[in-house]
Amino acid sequence: MCGTKIVLLVLAEFPEYKHLSSRAEISHLFFGQVARYFAEVSYGKLMMNGNATDWITLPKLYEQYRAPGQGMELASIAADSFSAASQTFNFTSFDYVFLVLSFYPSLTADYIQLPKPIATGTGSVAGFAVVEEDRDWSSYARAFALMIGLWSHRNQLLGLGELDIASSGQGDMSVWSKLILGWINSSQVLTFSVPSVRRIFTVSPVGMPQAQTLAARIELGRSKDEYLIEVRQPLGYDRSKLQEFGVVVLYIPPGNSSIEFRTVLQPDNVGRGIFLDLSVDLSIVVLNQTQIGFRVLVGNVEDGRDAQRTLYATSRALDAFRIAEEQNRIDGLDFARKLVENSRSLFAQGRFDEAQALAISAETSANSALVPGDYYQSAQLISRAEDLRNETRNLLSSESAELVGLGSAQLDIAEQAFASKNFTLARQSAEAAIDLFNRAEQVELIERVLDVLSNVGVVIAVAVLAYALRYQLKSS
Repeated sequence: MCGTKIVLLVLAEFPEYKHLSSRAEISHLFFGQVARYFAEVSYGKLMMNGNATDWITLPKLYEQYRAPGQGMELASIAADSFSAASQTFNFTSFDYVFLVLSFYPSLTADYIQLPKPIATGTGSVAGFAVVEEDRDWSSYARAFALMIGLWSHRNQLLGLGELDIASSGQGDMSVWSKLILGWINSSQVLTFSVPSVRRIFTVSPVGMPQAQTLAARIELGRSKDEYLIEVRQPLGYDRSKLQEFGVVVLYIPPGNSSIEFRTVLQPDNVGRGIFLDLSVDLSIVVLNQTQIGFRVLVGNVEDGRDAQRTLYATSRALDAFRIAEEQNRIDGLDFARKLVENSRSLFAQGRFDEAQALAISAETSANSALVPGDYYQSAQLISRAEDLRNETRNLLSSESAELVGLGSAQLDIAEQAFASKNFTLARQSAEAAIDLFNRAEQVELIERVLDVLSNVGVVIAVAVLAYALRYQLKSS
């Protein structure tokens, strides 16, 4: 389903249900927003063009198109609409026909495949999409997706849910649909069978058209059923349109049965990082995320069990880190973190036994971490500095006020460093703050003494004393 497809929009209204949108508005919606959507999700392989009729008033009321005890006679509505449209447009010039009604009780859009084509003055119509005019663009897109090739697979589509616009989603289309429509090359899909050799590969999100691998197909060999792996990320039309992002695992049963959603896998998640199928001795493990997608391991069940044990060991190590930090036992945590980093690196390579051993060592190191010696000292010094700041807050001389300001700045640095558990910097900054506050008090004292001596007229003594006091302050 590639190339440029020419679409005719037939706009029809019932006499008692007048249209709300103009021909130009609907044309802009379909040949603008809907066309852009398919151009993007098809990776530029499907383009849309066409035209729209003016609003055609149907010859009968809505109720007259309803059989007793039944729903709308869409074939009759379409026949009347297409007959009127054929007076202006040649139906043989269009690949698809889209019927837009002023009123259509269905909450979504549909594709109608006719048992007998509708004959018009300029060609026949074997099937058409139908939608009410006042619907979201995604309703138009859903009907068009069914019309261009997914209608015959509608029973399978049910299981995709929000993963595909053709099954009520509003984001991108699934790899499964894109394979059917010919938008993904077979070279972009890894295919292998179980039992198979242990394999590690990278799958990119469906929103990356130039990716080397967009999916993996695991043939189970029982009755032509399979697993399909794809990646959905908040990119393009998937942005904010899915409940979960990650590696999607779908079960594709044989025949025309509904696809079954299995899970969305996410790396470093104990409960969501591994999928197991014991019946076929299969495990799917998300190793890590890279700039181009997710690295995935497909192996036997034992691989999955080993990966699961490693993730549990890593989770315990991270819990030990959290507790140690809460208790300010950070002396030794850097080494433990390095062990976890190395463990994750080995996990990403599928070397689970080695990764688990390092994760266990990391937990042991975190549990053994100590409170650094600077912790208690810095806490006491900060407390002393805070008391001095309160005592010097109201000093009067400009020089002492300046020193108090510098001391407050050092105290702020000390408190921030303490909060971030940099106790060495906290101690050093608190000591500097205490020194500045003490100097501020000394300057204030000197200024007061000089003021008193000046008032009694002891000029020479004042000069000598001032020099001595300032020399002493400078030396201290």
